[in-house]
Amino acid sequence: MRVKMTTLGEVVARTGGTLQTGPFGSQLHASDYSALGTPLVMPVNLGDNEIVEEGISRVGAEHVRRLRRHALRTGDIIFSRRGDVGRRSIVRHQQEGWLCGTGCLAARFGRRLNDVNPAYIALYIGTAVAQGWLQDNAVGGTMPNLNTSILAALPIALPERSHQDRAVSYLEDAD
Repeated sequence: MRVKMTTLGEVVARTGGTLQTGPFGSQLHASDYSALGTPLVMPVNLGDNEIVEEGISRVGAEHVRRLRRHALRTGDIIFSRRGDVGRRSIVRHQQEGWLCGTGCLAARFGRRLNDVNPAYIALYIGTAVAQGWLQDNAVGGTMPNLNTSILAALPIALPERSHQDRAVSYLEDAD
């Protein structure tokens, strides 16, 4: 099996995607939250490759329209930007259209996925090697923080697509 060492930024760019931060506090305030509406994924909602919906904040349609560039798509990977920087999850089909919240970053993969399976990337980022790298490279004395430059530099071991697909299938079956 041939494995290429690359970075998350290179993988995302090769697919035609982007890395972006969630809305800053000046764009979205706690007073904008509502009991009903579109879920807003915050760091507290991120587990180990899952988005925890219990207790999730929501926003109304006017905020969804205003923040549409932060709408999540199936296959995006959303990260905690501060605190526990190892938290991340792939966005699943039923979460499409939810918003990337304040305190998060998103890796959005483009349409050129011939040699990249986003689910493999999300699983790889959960490995001890990738988690250690994120911890070691986060900035900030009091609380670790990530930014798009740090995330872009995250090393990724990328085997051929068929091996990525098999690994994802095996791990999903085991889960």
